Amino acid sequence: MFRTVSLDEFDALLAAAPASPAFREEFARYEFGYDRRAIDAAVHDGPLRLETAFRTPAFCTLVVGDLDVAREVDLRSSYECGGLFIVLGDVRCEHFISEYDAAIFIDGDMQADGAVLIAYSDSSFSVIGSMRARLLIGNDMCASVGSGAILDYGIGYCASLGSNGASGIVKPRYDQATTIEALRMEPKAEGYPFDADELADLIRAGEPIFR
Repeated sequence: MFRTVSLDEFDALLAAAPASPAFREEFARYEFGYDRRAIDAAVHDGPLRLETAFRTPAFCTLVVGDLDVAREVDLRSSYECGGLFIVLGDVRCEHFISEYDAAIFIDGDMQADGAVLIAYSDSSFSVIGSMRARLLIGNDMCASVGSGAILDYGIGYCASLGSNGASGIVKPRYDQATTIEALRMEPKAEGYPFDADELADLIRAGEPIFR
């Protein structure tokens, strides 16, 4: 399914892949200071469809095509941080779980029938197309989108790619109080009401997160 490649091969394959100009522009804004001797990389050529959960196979992961997952996309790995995750196509899933210090790029549209959890420090989440999610947990982290977003519930927001002001902000349809009522977890007394890791653990265990 995935083939293991060196990081130099990964870079070359990404450079030659059929990515959009908007992706190239967004990707060029980031600098990655990875120790190239201590990480692995994997590539999948063509669309990928799974009836189970998707677990990231390497520190640097590239899918050249659509990613369609019946359950969650989960970027947690054996490393202490999330690494680089790129899909050159659309992503459809039930839930999407990011990771600390992860750089995520989707060169297409993003649709999650459940939750998108991106409230992880030192991470980024860029969707070149549009984004649709029932729930966004971003807290201090926002999702950057190129063609707008539709969010039902959430703690957080989306911002237009490259925007620096309120004109590019998309907030959830329902406010924080309604979001709290919609979820099965008891909110925390201080700070943000929900922790992404706790929600992620419920999802990984196959437990429902909505009432």
